[in-house]
Amino acid sequence: AQGRFEIRNIDAHWSNGRLAVTFEQDVTLSPEARNALVHGVPLTLSVELVLREGQGRTRIRKQETSWEVRYMPLSNRYRLSRTDGEEAGTYPRLRHALSEIGRVSLDVETGALPQGEYELLARGFLDKRRVPPPMRLPVLFSPRWGHRSEWTAWTVEIEPGA
Repeated sequence: AQGRFEIRNIDAHWSNGRLAVTFEQDVTLSPEARNALVHGVPLTLSVELVLREGQGRTRIRKQETSWEVRYMPLSNRYRLSRTDGEEAGTYPRLRHALSEIGRVSLDVETGALPQGEYELLARGFLDKRRVPPPMRLPVLFSPRWGHRSEWTAWTVEIEPGA
């Protein structure tokens, strides 16, 4: 049972220099990742969004949003918090914490964009750069820690006057 990330049902609307993005994601952690959590290793789950031109594929904006999930043994609960400081809460089961980030709404600052067709790319992943240093090497090379989704692309239309 490998870890799995899947992003689906993206909805994106641009207005006044901001792209409002809503999507659903499924996150399943491998037994190794769940074991690391129970033994005090916080894990960082991230979503990366890239907006690029539809024709030339020039990247316009890239944004990464992350959540840290941590097991708290004294209370036997899981804490989920955004790495930007926004606390999402504590949960009695890991599946409850992961379902909290199952539906995500993000704002991406793009600035003024000319009318046309753009492409929004999204992927979810376990951020291996943020595991503790003693674990980093095994995590980087073990296929059991390959928690990430494929890039998923959606078309975004920017219309005049939006």
